[in-house]
Amino acid sequence: MSASQIKISIVFPTFNGEEVIYNNLQSIKNLNNLIEIELIIVDNNSKDSTKGIINSFKKDINITLINQNTNLGFAQACNIAISKAKGEFIYITNQDVAFPNDFFTVLLKLYKKLKKDHEIIISPAIIFPGHFINYYGAKIHFLGFSYSPLMYHKIPNQTATFKTHKASGCSMFMKRNLYLKLNGFDPIFFMYHEDTDFSLRALRNGNLIYTTNESVLFHQKIHMSINDFTYYYIERNRYLVIYKNIKNFKSLIPYLIISELILLFQAFITSKLKLRLNIYKFLILNIKNIRYLRFKEDNTITNKIEKNFLDRNLDSIILGRILSKVKILRIFLKILNLIF
Repeated sequence: MSASQIKISIVFPTFNGEEVIYNNLQSIKNLNNLIEIELIIVDNNSKDSTKGIINSFKKDINITLINQNTNLGFAQACNIAISKAKGEFIYITNQDVAFPNDFFTVLLKLYKKLKKDHEIIISPAIIFPGHFINYYGAKIHFLGFSYSPLMYHKIPNQTATFKTHKASGCSMFMKRNLYLKLNGFDPIFFMYHEDTDFSLRALRNGNLIYTTNESVLFHQKIHMSINDFTYYYIERNRYLVIYKNIKNFKSLIPYLIISELILLFQAFITSKLKLRLNIYKFLILNIKNIRYLRFKEDNTITNKIEKNFLDRNLDSIILGRILSKVKILRIFLKILNLIF
């Protein structure tokens, strides 16, 4: 396939994904515009049969597999993949998804309909088995919490496309040149919240973000719990997001102190106190590097986000499907919303 034929570059990292990668690639193989598509995968040092499964599809799909000797994380792996992309458009996703046949046909039509003066990002809805929502638009709270308020609800039958503050890193469609102009994902995030940071930079640059259920992406498994690894990076990176992007960061300090007292209590009752202390340790030991991130952003996209532009109320789903049923935590959440 010549570079001129490639319209869309699908990119995602893999890591020990032998249980899910076959179904992913099989769905890509069945896309109705496959001739226009290339697939670029960065493997983060998988130890299972992931790479073998990928190689077995090379006769059917235009695949570039880039092997790494270490786990670079989601953000840097995507940057590497996109640096090799030839498509006019890119679609960033995960290894554990599956595509409907007409996925990109619908997206390209929607892009032409929505695109005005500035480039846009489209983040199609993601659904779990049973048509439960994983992502269908997302909130970004001024303290860095980011989540889909409709998670675990049924996806509506009626189609709708609307603006949102955040695109999901599992479902992100845009011109490749826009991604490069915004400097891609920041590798400091490793994984989690790199999409929140990127979305805020896009908004600061004047680019609109849309979500839609006209075409939806399928997540192969329902993700119910947050393990220690996920908790650490979600909470650590939340601070990086707000420090990099929010105007007058000092005005957030009283809110951060109050929220931290509640989060410390939550960490204590969920046996994550040590993890929370490790987050504080990282932030203190890396304060110079973190301050540089804010300075670096000032030299590229100058206008920071006002905190009032972002959401001020937190929904109970932020506690997770199980913890949202704990009465004391719901009470704390109501207190926080009253304060904010």
